[in-house]
Amino acid sequence: MKERTIRSGNGNLLKNGVAVGGKLHLTSEYVYHIPHAMNLNKKQTEIALGEISQVHLISHRIFNLIPISNGLEIVLHSGDTMRFVVNKRKRWKREIEQALENGY
Repeated sequence: MKERTIRSGNGNLLKNGVAVGGKLHLTSEYVYHIPHAMNLNKKQTEIALGEISQVHLISHRIFNLIPISNGLEIVLHSGDTMRFVVNKRKRWKREIEQALENGY
């Protein structure tokens, strides 16, 4: 089966408390985070859909005070988590879960 794109948009990957700006892509086989060229960390992240056990909506805090509802957390079967800052997080969550249900 040929991999097809389901959704793409801006997305920051949170690594060790630092946001790595870039693009998030959901395909029929993977979730990809591709950093912007201006980032020091240019390593692409690939998450196979088969590795994903859960997807959660999360909030981030500005100055540890003000909650911002813009987070998406992907939990892997290994127990590891990947956190992202995205727009339209409910849509991202729904489409990732649909891709998982469809057995992509």
